[in-house]
Amino acid sequence: DAMQSAIRIGRRLFNKNHPDYFGMQVLNTILGGYFGSRLMSNIREDKGYTYGIGSGVASLLHDGFFYISTEVGVDVTAATLTEIYKEIEILQQTKVGDDELNLVKNYLLGTFLRSVDGPFAMSEKFTSIKDYGLTNEFYKAYVNYIKQAKAEDLTLLAQKYLSKNDLSELVVGKI
Repeated sequence: DAMQSAIRIGRRLFNKNHPDYFGMQVLNTILGGYFGSRLMSNIREDKGYTYGIGSGVASLLHDGFFYISTEVGVDVTAATLTEIYKEIEILQQTKVGDDELNLVKNYLLGTFLRSVDGPFAMSEKFTSIKDYGLTNEFYKAYVNYIKQAKAEDLTLLAQKYLSKNDLSELVVGKI
């Protein structure tokens, strides 16, 4: 008699030490990493299936993972899954437009600036560098990557890491 279904889709990935980490941060933001993302625009704003949907790239000390997360009414569970995979396929087949890419770049740069505001925030960044064995140039490289990110590279990352065959899907509720 479930009224809602909880949907989680994801896969094992990599951590901050991987060369594709920065690109996956940009790609993830476009897909579901902020309120203006494709998943949010389609599944919340256009379809009204959920109050919120998002995705993320989590970096653990020795590993990492990518995930998509939402809760929807049981009557739209199957349709939501279809729309999620549709958005992933679009990223794999069609270059991100310049306007959308520039918007996401500005969003990520602003988010990064907020994340280094104040001594405690800065200490967290330095701790992360130490914990992951990164150089002091890590965050400079991140900012540079964001500024120079190319749509073609994001398409290749979507093809490489978001293949439906590599994603695990869990639905708790009804499909």
